[in-house]
Amino acid sequence: MDNKVKKMYDKMCYWFSGNKGQCVAGLLSVVGGLHLLLTEAQPVLGFLPAFSMSVGGMTVGAQQLVGLGLLVSGVCVVGACRNMR
Repeated sequence: MDNKVKKMYDKMCYWFSGNKGQCVAGLLSVVGGLHLLLTEAQPVLGFLPAFSMSVGGMTVGAQQLVGLGLLVSGVCVVGACRNMR
């Protein structure tokens, strides 16, 4: 890897280890999770099994499960970064 690229990569990754970076990553996870939860079920990444079931009138598939995981982890990260102040 080029030294210039490595420095840029290290600087970016280091930023995400700080409070602001963790809050941004958490917010991105929340937005992505909500997007996946609230859109129609589609195949996810082409390798997760295509399944769906109806829960409370909403079709739930692999996409919604991935969205739920992103949403929960994002909320936890945002909560943790807010408490780090």
